[in-house]
Amino acid sequence: MINNVLSVIQLNTYIKRIFAKDYILKNVSVEGELSNFKKHSSGHIYFTLKDDKAQVSCVLFKTYLTGIEDELHDGAKVVIKGSVSLYEKSGQYQIYVRKIEKAGIGELYILFEKLKQQLQAEGLFDESSKREIPTFATKVGVITSGTGAAIRDIVQVAKRRNPYVEIVLYPSLVQGDKAHIDIINGIEYFNYTDPVDVLIVGRGGGSIEDLWPFNEEDVARAIFESNIPVISAVGHETDFTISDFVSDLRAPTPSAAAELAVFDYYEFMNRMQGYKRRFEQYKRGFVQLKLERLNNYRQRLNSRHPRHILEDKMMSLEQDRLLLLNKIRRQFEYKQSNLMLLKERLSGRSPLKRLEEGYAYVSVGGKTLTSVRDLSVDDEISVYLKDGKLITIIRDIEVM
Repeated sequence: MINNVLSVIQLNTYIKRIFAKDYILKNVSVEGELSNFKKHSSGHIYFTLKDDKAQVSCVLFKTYLTGIEDELHDGAKVVIKGSVSLYEKSGQYQIYVRKIEKAGIGELYILFEKLKQQLQAEGLFDESSKREIPTFATKVGVITSGTGAAIRDIVQVAKRRNPYVEIVLYPSLVQGDKAHIDIINGIEYFNYTDPVDVLIVGRGGGSIEDLWPFNEEDVARAIFESNIPVISAVGHETDFTISDFVSDLRAPTPSAAAELAVFDYYEFMNRMQGYKRRFEQYKRGFVQLKLERLNNYRQRLNSRHPRHILEDKMMSLEQDRLLLLNKIRRQFEYKQSNLMLLKERLSGRSPLKRLEEGYAYVSVGGKTLTSVRDLSVDDEISVYLKDGKLITIIRDIEVM
């Protein structure tokens, strides 16, 4: 008996071989509705094919892509052709699709499109009706499952961005028949009982059935009528719901919703510090500029002060006085020098000096005698010497 004990991988490999030998399973055609339709970055497509009673996993490798895959979506009715096999590592069997064709549109998708067109016609999606998400929210309300990954992601991102923001959770069902009632009650709770700055309504990704509470008409109208701005965070990036269209802002994931709802405190503070530094620099530069201008005005005012003008005039007058005195002194010295020269010249021509040298001065009848022809014998003449006068009578005249 011990020799018949298999390992898990041996069992799965054995079952896979049985699948491979079965004629029907090697070439099977199955009709159903697409769900969880995902195109991987590798190019492969993964989805679930279901009907109202069961579902099966499927994979369509990029080798078999024909282009129609771009038109497929959750809820679409399709017919697939391929082989059934078992993935040994997980023990899960799946259909490896070689061909996929449209078979019709799923009922949920028809309901989705019908409600979307109706609400759009009523104006619930109009941009003019969208409320602005507050930039500096301090209190954020969240309507989602209290145990799901969505609330953990929201809280983690919010606290990382701003440790002072308050996150208020309204625990709600996010899938199932009664989930839409919980979501509506949560919106009303925050609007009328515990007001917040902004609301995040959402959950993680899932099939169209899982996300259907967010496609309910009464949920859409509750979001539209909310007095608080609402961010819809339903599903992953490729999932859209009616709530996404009617909300004031759509986030592709709950984490992205937290990024949009909660401002980055640290980035804000760094920006404020930058503004403060720039203001301080501007203030210092501004004050320095004003001080320089004030000093300039003070200097200009001082230069025009009457005291300075008077001082300048007095200094100019003193310079003129000194110049005049110098001019007078030079003129005086010149005149004095000239006078001395004239004095010397006059002294050289003085009769008295001549008398001192032995010469005599002769006059007759009070007139200077310059020629013997002006005399006659017996005329009385006066002869002046340096120390007296002689009066004599002419006895004889000789003409030279």
